[in-house]
Amino acid sequence: MIHFFPTYTKDGTRSPFALGLKELGVDYRLFADDVRFRYHSRLKLLFVGWPKLAWFALRAGIRSLITSRTHPQAVVLGSDIEVLIFAPLRALFSRRTQIVLLGFILTPRRNALANRLRLAYFRFVMSFVDKVICHSKTERERYRELFANGRTEVHYIPHGTHIHGREETTQAAASPYILTAGRSGRDYGTLFEAVAPLPIRLHVVCDNDQPLSGLTIPPNVTVLRDCYDGDYVEQLKNARFVVVPLGVADISAGQMVLLQAMAFNKATVITRTKTVEDYVSDGVEALLVPQGDAAALRAAIVRLLDDAPLLAQMASRATDAFDSRFCMKAFVRNLVQAIDADAVKPNGGSRGQ
Repeated sequence: MIHFFPTYTKDGTRSPFALGLKELGVDYRLFADDVRFRYHSRLKLLFVGWPKLAWFALRAGIRSLITSRTHPQAVVLGSDIEVLIFAPLRALFSRRTQIVLLGFILTPRRNALANRLRLAYFRFVMSFVDKVICHSKTERERYRELFANGRTEVHYIPHGTHIHGREETTQAAASPYILTAGRSGRDYGTLFEAVAPLPIRLHVVCDNDQPLSGLTIPPNVTVLRDCYDGDYVEQLKNARFVVVPLGVADISAGQMVLLQAMAFNKATVITRTKTVEDYVSDGVEALLVPQGDAAALRAAIVRLLDDAPLLAQMASRATDAFDSRFCMKAFVRNLVQAIDADAVKPNGGSRGQ
């Protein structure tokens, strides 16, 4: 029995993730709630978002580790806050349960002291974690060194996702544009320098001020700060292609937007990093450009704008790669195998609920 704790819905029983678990025959339970973090300021995240997540984790932990008739083999958590709440409950009521931390990213800070304190904190958190699952091979090797405590295993599985709206017809935008999105590890300054002289509009989906702080926004750039769910899907569906400029090299960044573009049959221009190379190859599913090189980024954008056959071929290969390696079914299979390959029943069927 594996317990999962999705924080994006009140009821995840019919979600693509749950359906993937059922198809694999995994014995599981979901403890779901809508605890999404859509906060423009860090203060609101600190005083509203994190307490909300902690309250969810406490309630879910009690149900999972105390009141459940069968204690789980593993609980799959998504944050350090959840780990710190589940750890004492496990110690008191369910010692054999593994704690699995999914999607962990250790982001660096500019201040050396802050980095040391942050590392010490996460080493403490990891002392309670049995398995960490990250989304790049580079991070896997890095975390194995940083958290070599004799307990914590580190596994790599590719990111995966399900995109609602893929089945709907795509319509060409009245005013053609290219799209970029995200806030973590972005280098929008280089992108703005690249697109400023080009005869194409750029839409930027970013709900946080920090990635755009101090930047001059060119006239052909539109920033969309409150663009979520269906609105974001519409932006993605109607874009010519997607650009993902990255300012970090050794942590996971940009993969989710990259996969979303691939799912919607979009070619992508993205900064070349080791973490990106786990997902796409240059000239096959995407064009990879050097970090911080505005001229190279501009040249790649112009290449896709001017070469319609290349654009279509790259988009088609990207979609094929998504469907075979990065869809929700593939993600669930990889996740369960990282937790426990024995959890997959050979004949299917599940007692999940």
